[in-house]
Amino acid sequence: MRGEMLLVEAPDVSLARPVRLLHPRFPCYIVPRDGNVFMIGATMVERDDPGPVTARAAMELLSAAYALHPGFAEARILELGAGLRPAFADNLPAVIRRDGRLHVNGMYRHGFLMAPVLARQAADLIQSDIREDTHAH
Repeated sequence: MRGEMLLVEAPDVSLARPVRLLHPRFPCYIVPRDGNVFMIGATMVERDDPGPVTARAAMELLSAAYALHPGFAEARILELGAGLRPAFADNLPAVIRRDGRLHVNGMYRHGFLMAPVLARQAADLIQSDIREDTHAH
């Protein structure tokens, strides 16, 4: 799953917390950072192309930000980013043990929200392995 995001500086915008927006093609969000910097993200496109941000994504993300606050019209683009989000075939997050390794994957753009739950599942599996090893000896 491909994701694209923008980092902008917008001195005329003041947001105290992240904002989620409904967009015709994808849900997006704006995350305030220090110094009037905002991260605007992120697309979700079923492709495995890690290339640069597309014009379509940049325009749609900027349009969504402008719809939220007109101060984004004068924002300076600091960074454009694109990347691939690892996923399992069913597109569901999971902790899987395979070939002696633990795979924690499939969180897409929600990793910062889901990471604590999946980290707990991974820790529980590791602790279970330790208990089994202790009892086996």
